[in-house]
Amino acid sequence: MTRVVVVDGFSSGKFVAKRLNDAGCVLMHVASSQGLDSYYYKGFEPLIYEQMIVNADFSTTLQEVKRFSPQFIIAGAETGVLLADQLNDLLKLPYRNDIDKSNARRNKYDMIQCITRSGLPAARQFVAGTWPLAKGWIDDHGRFPVVIKPLESAGADGVFICDDLHACEVAVGRLLGTTNKLNIANTQVLIQEYLAGVEYVVNMVSLDGQQLVTEVVRYRKQRTQAGGILYDIDELICSDCPEYSQLVDYTRAVVRSLGIRNGPSHAEVMLTDDGPRLVEIAARTDGILRPDVSRRTTGLGQIEAVVLSVTAPEVFAQWLAKPVAYQRLQHTYNVCLISHADGCFKKDFFLTELLKLESFFDAVFYVDQGQPIGVTQDVFSQPGTVYLVHADPGVIAADYLKIRVLEVQGAYLAAR
Repeated sequence: MTRVVVVDGFSSGKFVAKRLNDAGCVLMHVASSQGLDSYYYKGFEPLIYEQMIVNADFSTTLQEVKRFSPQFIIAGAETGVLLADQLNDLLKLPYRNDIDKSNARRNKYDMIQCITRSGLPAARQFVAGTWPLAKGWIDDHGRFPVVIKPLESAGADGVFICDDLHACEVAVGRLLGTTNKLNIANTQVLIQEYLAGVEYVVNMVSLDGQQLVTEVVRYRKQRTQAGGILYDIDELICSDCPEYSQLVDYTRAVVRSLGIRNGPSHAEVMLTDDGPRLVEIAARTDGILRPDVSRRTTGLGQIEAVVLSVTAPEVFAQWLAKPVAYQRLQHTYNVCLISHADGCFKKDFFLTELLKLESFFDAVFYVDQGQPIGVTQDVFSQPGTVYLVHADPGVIAADYLKIRVLEVQGAYLAAR
């Protein structure tokens, strides 16, 4: 039996682990630290693992992992990427990525520096540990908006788009000295030029340095009054869309430059008037993906592709050999919920209304029935995701608008 260690099997990584278990793999779970945010444990399935440990001391963790004798070590969520890299390198397992680029796959400043050294175009940037240093670069840059964010975060956590110097100072003040959702101290901030254009996601799975494209998705996001980022819609595009090849070619080069040779990659890329520019990339699966949706919309999807790369590399190679990476079988929106008021979460009426939508496929809620929720401020306070799937994009667009109307009406809120 194939033995697999999953480091932080959370977010969409829990679906990867579940499918590996279904495929007959024996699993060990390693939590990267004791201080992980409870957000990550939503829907976690401990029963699929033969063994579970928490990384409190690296040498102890390494000995436990060695004793398990894994053939593969994978990161399930962003929090597990660095530890998975370390373990893979020390055990010299073949399904691993270049260790010398490990930090550049997590630290957003090093990430951009790495790809620019490879000759790829990217945003101008600066890293600062104080407001005066940040202000100096912003003044020299001389253009607004600018983007300010943590060096290491995920899911738009702590990302601010700032339209003036005062907004920049507020954003820097809100970040420095705090701890982000990955339980990492924000001792410095990253300041980048604002990339104007349309943002996309390019998901891939690599095996021995060859990349299989599993999804290209058009993002729509919203800005909060404070300049923060909220996810709105993910819309799968077809592989014959005019922008597809340009996005994919650029992302392949990014993946290679960052030493991602095996496993998933989730890249956010802005398509500007001057061509694609990397926003950031992660060496793990796209957190919003669900296997059932992927089966309906592309026939495969990133989660299943990761499982094939581990359990059936010959089948994965067949997908690689296809002239087109994927075909869009149906249209889909992943609709990220945005609460507009404070209240207690009450899903019953909202679910009843969702079931009336012609394109409704599934809904995943990140809060419990009766739990207090507030106005959505970031991805970690979004109440859930609604998955719409249909052959007619017009039906999906109309159903999306109905969801937003229901939200304004407070359809999933009850008074506290």
